[in-house]
Amino acid sequence: MKKILIHHRKDGYLTALIENGRLVELIQDTDGQGSLVGNVYAGIVKKINTGFIFLDIGLDHQAFLDTRDSREKGLFFDGKLTVKQGDTLVVQIIKDGYNEKGPVATSNITVAGRFVVLSKSVDGDKINISKKITDSEEHDRLHSMGKTLVPSGFSAIFRTEAVGRNEHDIATEIKISMSKFDEHIPWAHVKAPATLLAEPAIIKTLREIISDDIHEIVTDCADTYDKIRHDSATKCRLLDSETPIFEHFFIKTQLDKLRDRRVWLNSGAFIIIDQTEACVVIDVNTGKSTSKQSDSAKLKVNFEAAKEIAQQLRLRNLSGIIIIDFITMKTREDIAALTDFLRAELTKDRIPTVVVGMTALGLMEMTRKRTRAAFGGII
Repeated sequence: MKKILIHHRKDGYLTALIENGRLVELIQDTDGQGSLVGNVYAGIVKKINTGFIFLDIGLDHQAFLDTRDSREKGLFFDGKLTVKQGDTLVVQIIKDGYNEKGPVATSNITVAGRFVVLSKSVDGDKINISKKITDSEEHDRLHSMGKTLVPSGFSAIFRTEAVGRNEHDIATEIKISMSKFDEHIPWAHVKAPATLLAEPAIIKTLREIISDDIHEIVTDCADTYDKIRHDSATKCRLLDSETPIFEHFFIKTQLDKLRDRRVWLNSGAFIIIDQTEACVVIDVNTGKSTSKQSDSAKLKVNFEAAKEIAQQLRLRNLSGIIIIDFITMKTREDIAALTDFLRAELTKDRIPTVVVGMTALGLMEMTRKRTRAAFGGII
């Protein structure tokens, strides 16, 4: 059974996804530091370099836009860029900034629903289906539905949550999304830099993690309850208890352990997680288990570690380049088996991850898409 728990703090939200009592994902949104993805701004073009436009959107760091991206075709006429320094440009954030790097923006505004993401067509109307939808019949059904329901001049991406949904549900959401595009018409007359659209962080977070198998959403804040109950088809509940929400659902101990570098495994082995500026380094140590192990025993510990590593990456939201030093294995067969097992465990994560493979030095190399800051240890 899956639940979403939302704890409202003075500085934002802490949202936990639990499955059968186990914490599987944690999202930390701090006011003023939450994800900007999906927000729309009227920005002032400050600088144009080869391939890039830098904009003042009223935040600490300038946003930048890659004009080589196919989504930016609307900025060109006869192959020439129509934007110049000092112009006002309406953009939407598609990737959060990181450290001193500003957020990535696009001029192609989209409206994201639970089932469908709509955008103005830049190179012809297109109906795209999430790559995670692998059933060919469902793929064709949604594609056909999109051709019927999506208005001319718009393109659409059907999300995984659209699987099995009837035409009425999809049509209703598309109608609501289209009304939002109509609301955006006055944007061109707003004095830049200005925030034009910024949904509450908790609404964006729920849109990321909600799915049909979520049993209920529970929050400890009445204001939060009022915000989310109209934006979710899942049962929402306001916790009626004096016990703090994470203690009430018995996951406080699991949360506390996320502060630790060392994570113990059932076998007595452990992993150590270190996050540096350049990458995340994870070391697998035999720990309390015997130092002289057979090849099969080493592989068993590595499998156990791989499962835990996949969970910790998701829980702590560790991203970028990730290097894992597993217990040394001698055979190619064992290395291949471990690599396949790790890839299978990572499919449970909604954030795209690529396992590159074992390097010449015997280190497992992988990358995980950066979507927001890693867990900061504040509970």
